Amino acid sequence: MNSIKAMELEIGYQVQELPKLIQPNKINPECCLFIGSGDSFVAGLVAQHASKRRAISCNPVEFLLNPSIADKREMYIISVSGRTSANILCAIVARKHKIRTTAITAKSKSILAKYCNNYIKLGYKSTGSLTSGTISFTSSMLSCLSLLTDITDLGNIECIYQQANIQAENLLKMHSIDTSSFIFLGDGILFPIGMYGALKVNEIFGSKSYAYTIEEFCHSPIFSIKRCDNIIIFDNIGFDKKKKNASLLYNRLNRINYSTVYVDLSNLSQIEAVLKSIFLIQIFLLKIAKRDGLKDCFFLRNKQLLDLSSDLIYKPSS
Repeated sequence: MNSIKAMELEIGYQVQELPKLIQPNKINPECCLFIGSGDSFVAGLVAQHASKRRAISCNPVEFLLNPSIADKREMYIISVSGRTSANILCAIVARKHKIRTTAITAKSKSILAKYCNNYIKLGYKSTGSLTSGTISFTSSMLSCLSLLTDITDLGNIECIYQQANIQAENLLKMHSIDTSSFIFLGDGILFPIGMYGALKVNEIFGSKSYAYTIEEFCHSPIFSIKRCDNIIIFDNIGFDKKKKNASLLYNRLNRINYSTVYVDLSNLSQIEAVLKSIFLIQIFLLKIAKRDGLKDCFFLRNKQLLDLSSDLIYKPSS
């Protein structure tokens, strides 16, 4: 199975699989530290925002350089494969500092799970083929999120998915999408969703892609934009409604002929907005890949870069 087809199937699996991953036990956010890299870091960052920053999310190097980050906190180390060397080292260092650890992983018999005090198994359906992370990300994110907040009902998840599918199709019809560069903008909990979008563009198309909060974008990155950039703005929820920065930025950029997509999530609950924005990114990028006739993600087609990435991520330093 090629990786684009595998990605398509795994995107579709989410409607049935995600409601199964809600954690029944809630923890005190102020006693929680999420550790992860790439998609896993973003999953923890979504939970950090949902907790109003009472929980903390950081990458492994931040903890390894400063273990005191975990003072009075339990570490939740997120790794789908359970074999990322930096995460394993975090578990080893945490044990030396008598910090309790829980692995959030799809591999309960992995090296990471072995070194942690406990583990949460991500039991989602996958194709078994290597592809850009979709259901693996949403499973990690939802597991983290449900540890901290009450997610009582995902009964409308199929409706949210179908809305995202229709919107992705409409966006593709309305906009001429050049895959050379993407910029994702969002505030609050939607900023890490933008980070996720940027990572998917890197993996699927091998293109430059960035994520910013709207305020930070306007301070400096705005001066680097080009006409070929795809600027995708997620309108925030729970923000100061008097400061309509997202819609203002969208209207002004369109007026001066920059390719800009506006995604309004203001009438949704927090979990609905998170899920819809993720589904929209996944389906939109999938549709572009299929439009362009891609069979495999860029990261699998470039073996030299994949080997370099894998060596740095998975092989312990000698």
